Amino acid sequence: MSADEFVEGDGDCVSDGQWSDVRMNADATSAFLERKGWGCLTLADGGCAYSVPMSFGYDGEETVYFHLQTDERSEKMAYLDATERATLLVPEVEPPDWTSVVVRGPIESVPDDEVDDAYVACAENAWFPACPWPEDRDPTELRFYKLAADEVTGRSAVVGE
Repeated sequence: MSADEFVEGDGDCVSDGQWSDVRMNADATSAFLERKGWGCLTLADGGCAYSVPMSFGYDGEETVYFHLQTDERSEKMAYLDATERATLLVPEVEPPDWTSVVVRGPIESVPDDEVDDAYVACAENAWFPACPWPEDRDPTELRFYKLAADEVTGRSAVVGE
């Protein structure tokens, strides 16, 4: 992929003739999110943060969906309930190249009338790792949550010739 395919045209590039660190435009960040399917979701309760790797589905516009399996003792659910604005970091590193997209916004349970949208987004681009449940905990249910993006930014290092 060439830099022209995904950079903002505002001259905000750092270059030493061999690589450039550039901001990605909206089309590039959207395509990257649709391609990846996993990232690190960061939640917060007051001054304490909690990050967890998560598979996700992206609707191609402004919503990221997560399918969570948990129980009532889950630390993740306690942080999810306390979080007003979540952050999803989606990285890709293949030295010397790297790309990262950050999505921020409120996170909430998906209402019943949006569950089909969540299934579709996850079916199209989520990555579902095998995740055994510990023997001392019984999963209660699977629930969809959504992060409604109010900020999406991306940067990428492009190696020159």
